[in-house]
Order: sequence, then C-alpha cells, then structure tokens
Amino acid sequence: MRAAVQHEIGQDKLEVLDDIEAVGFGPGKVRIRVRATGLCHSDLSAMSGVLPQPAPFVPGHEGAGEIVEVGEGVTHLKPGDRVVVCWLPACGVCPACKRGQSQLCLAGFMNAGTPNFRRPGQDVFGFAGTGTFTEEVVVDAGSAVPIPDDVPFDIAALIGCGVTTGLGAALNTADVAAGSSVAVIGCGASASPRSRARASRAPPRSSPSTRSPRAGRPRCGSARRRRSRPTNSRARSSR
Repeated sequence: MRAAVQHEIGQDKLEVLDDIEAVGFGPGKVRIRVRATGLCHSDLSAMSGVLPQPAPFVPGHEGAGEIVEVGEGVTHLKPGDRVVVCWLPACGVCPACKRGQSQLCLAGFMNAGTPNFRRPGQDVFGFAGTGTFTEEVVVDAGSAVPIPDDVPFDIAALIGCGVTTGLGAALNTADVAAGSSVAVIGCGASASPRSRARASRAPPRSSPSTRSPRAGRPRCGSARRRRSRPTNSRARSSR
C-alpha cells in the first residue's frame, strides 16, 4: 500500500512509497482504512526534530476512516464502522483516568516506540503511535472512536487532535467561568472550538449579576501543557 514517509529527521520533503505494510494486527487491535487526514503543527515539529520521533516514519495523527478488520477481543467495533483515530487514548485504569481526568492519561505514549509499518528490509514508525499519511493503519481498539454516519471524513479527521485540543484547553485547563474576559491567541483548528465553547456557555451581557468574580482575569492554557501553541490543520479527503 501507499504511504508518505520521512526517511530522516530534518528533511523537508516526504517520499510517497507503495511498498509499505501496516503491521501489528492481532488481539485488541483494529485495522483502519484512512479516508481523510489532517496536517497538524505537531507533525511538522516531529519532522523538524522539535518533537522526538524515531525515523523513518509516517507522519499524521489526525485521521478518520473505516474499520476494515477487528482483532480478537474487540467487541465494540466491527468492519464498516466509521471512526476517528485517537492518538492518545485513555487507559481507564491509571490515577488520572480514575479521578475523571482522562485527558491527562499518558498510557498511549507507550505505543510511540513500536513500529506501525514495514517495508522490505526496514521497520517504519508511525507518528504518535499512529501514522495517518497512509492508506491503512493498525492501532489499538481504544484509538478508534466511532462517529455518526453523517459526519464527513474530512471534518471528522480534525477532531482527532485540533478540535479536541481546543476544547480541552477551554474546558479542562483554563476552566474560564461564564462571563470572564479571555484572550484567544491564534485562529486555527484549536482556537476556534475554544471560542465557541466559551461563547455557548456565557450568559447574556445584560445580566451582570451572573458574572463571575474572576471576570477580567484572562487565563490561557492547553489540554496538555506541551501543546500550548496554536495548531493549524488542513484536511484532505479521499472520499
């Protein structure tokens, strides 16, 4: 199958190869046919060496597609299901998950050092344990999140990182109270849902009595501190 591969960190071009194989399928895994993928700034950071990433590797972690095959023990998904790729799924058993802060779960990073692909004579990694610049990818079942049939793949792909990062920044980290004054830096995929989430929860300006005592104190942040920069995403669809 085809995939876009970066052979060495620091290269400014990807090579599209047609001899890539998605590996690792087995119990608890699913195989996804990628229908759309986004380009996140984190992909560029990994390609340039800002984020640690073994090479050669397939970039991409914002993806959406269809389940092709499910491994033994996977009961909540079936072939044909439409899913979003979640590059950092919650394990459900760590302290962060148990206290209701699954956005802080780091168990998914354990997959980052395992090759997701192979070509003749060479292992190929996938960025953040995924790698969506390809036709198919094998991931843990927890990394495949079902989506409604009426959500276009090119829109759903952005939910895999850009949208959820923006929502997480507003709802989980900044925790801005309704009526507070805030500063949104950047207008990409991450910033837009932050603004909408807060606007949807803010009271009318004609009701000053409902304003929070914290009004006028802007607070900024991200769902995870390491992703505190603006993220720009552009999705391509192969529908």
